[in-house]
Amino acid sequence: MKIKASMITVVIPGLVAGVIYFVIAFATGVSAVASIIGGIVVAAIAVAIGFIFRAVYKRRVAGPHI
Repeated sequence: MKIKASMITVVIPGLVAGVIYFVIAFATGVSAVASIIGGIVVAAIAVAIGFIFRAVYKRRVAGPHI
């Protein structure tokens, strides 16, 4: 699987969202394990949503133009 620039633009914001969630959760007193698991879940969901939006956009761009 090749890593393309468009994949990086989807993955990096997802990872940043996970890190932000981790920092906020840990700062508010949530246990370290719970904040790490929550950060991973948030990052995975954000990356999946990003890939879905990217696929829909590519499909619309490649579709028939009227």
